[in-house]
Amino acid sequence: MFALLSDTLFQQTGSCLERPGRQKAVSDEHRRLTFAQRCADFLGSKEEPEALQRLVVAHGTQAIYATASEASLVVLPYINGQVGGDVQSFAQMSALASAVQFLGGLAFGRMTDQRGSFWALMTAHGASLGSGLLVASASSKQALTAAMLPLAMAHGFQASSQIAVTSSTPETRAIAMGRISMTYGAGFFAGTLVTSAAARRLSARQIAWAAVFLEAGAIAAVALLYPPEEGPPPDAAGNSEGSDFRQLLRRPQVVPLLLSRMANATSGGMLLCMINQFAMDPFSFSASQTSLLMAYVSGVQLISQGGLVPLLARFSPKALRLASSSALALPLLGLAAFGNSPAAYVFWLGPLTSAAPGLQVICHAQGKYEFLVLNTGELSFLALDLWRHSCSV
Repeated sequence: MFALLSDTLFQQTGSCLERPGRQKAVSDEHRRLTFAQRCADFLGSKEEPEALQRLVVAHGTQAIYATASEASLVVLPYINGQVGGDVQSFAQMSALASAVQFLGGLAFGRMTDQRGSFWALMTAHGASLGSGLLVASASSKQALTAAMLPLAMAHGFQASSQIAVTSSTPETRAIAMGRISMTYGAGFFAGTLVTSAAARRLSARQIAWAAVFLEAGAIAAVALLYPPEEGPPPDAAGNSEGSDFRQLLRRPQVVPLLLSRMANATSGGMLLCMINQFAMDPFSFSASQTSLLMAYVSGVQLISQGGLVPLLARFSPKALRLASSSALALPLLGLAAFGNSPAAYVFWLGPLTSAAPGLQVICHAQGKYEFLVLNTGELSFLALDLWRHSCSV
């Protein structure tokens, strides 16, 4: 009996001595797991730690990519003016950039399927760094135009979206892609504010060089922090060339959606691409003022996406196409008739920018972006541009 009591007392004493440390260890472990789980839930990640790490790296580099791209975009017309360019040469550069990005996007998506998301990120940020390097060091119009060529593979948003697809489950995929889009918008907005503050002390060239160093940091982060992959997505190997493209076009509302997107891109979209150039010439905005203008535009975009997109999701795709096209007509007419002063120009840019999400949300009306969840980068390029700024999840 005495031995039994002694053993019991010893076990209880030892348990009391071990309990504080063990409880702390268990509490710390639980806290770490809880924080990781919360991050995974917020980002729409799978339960695997590697999937969460890939998404975290994708979000970080996506924010850097958007910030650096916005900084380069703001100072581009000023560097264009320094090398003897004008509005016409800037429009030609914009057209060249759009053309090479469209053609390069198809090859980029196929490369993502075959080589994996690590090389997609490295290629996208490497191309962006190369373009920024040429912009910062350009000494002639020809050299500045050549800086648009590397943009053929500068698809950081597409690469991050592919990571969101492969690192999420079908149930959380819309959340994961929505968070990537939100990070892109936040980086875009931050880039305008940072550039506005930097423009008071730095020249356009210095800001362009700062964007180059940001992209170099993104490449280093991917190289050091991105976990190894087992291989490309399994769905990519079994799909024949062109079969997924035909599958995408057969889905309801896809062809009208693409045609509507192309039609609107040639009107309001082209004007939005020239915001910074028109701010410099003819309205003579400084680089800091142009950055504030871009911050205003991106802020209106974020507000309209957060407020309008959930409301518009209840309408039919046909009604959305008609409403979006009609909403673009009013600000375009206003700019044509009254946009000859800086105040009027800024005023009409607001409704022009807020009209864009109407077309983006058509995808949401078709079953939570059903055709956007295909595990193929080639098709994602065609679809993601339509959905890029939709943060309605």
